[in-house]
Amino acid sequence: MHIPDREICDWIRLNFEGIQFNKLSEPEKIDLFTRLNWSHDFGAFLGQKFNTMKRFGLEGCESFVPGLKVAIDTCVKEGGRTFIIGMPHRGRLNVLFNVVRKPLEVIMAEF
Repeated sequence: MHIPDREICDWIRLNFEGIQFNKLSEPEKIDLFTRLNWSHDFGAFLGQKFNTMKRFGLEGCESFVPGLKVAIDTCVKEGGRTFIIGMPHRGRLNVLFNVVRKPLEVIMAEF
């Protein structure tokens, strides 16, 4: 609400805030649930295999991965071609693996 132009605020409300009420089909719900499970399982895997290292996991933010994927998929449907993801360390490995689909071998070699 820091934007002084009321017309721009209304446009943002209409085009961004309203999409949370869009109904999802069953396959879309299953895809989101699968992504949620992948993000949780990847965090659990890192926690088990590298329990003494700092991992910057998603603890409590697992829904970020499917949410980001839906946002990117929606942008692609609307014509988006390039995405820049700037984020803090929290969940970075999970986003690289589950959203960007960076190969696990490369992540582990860099980790």
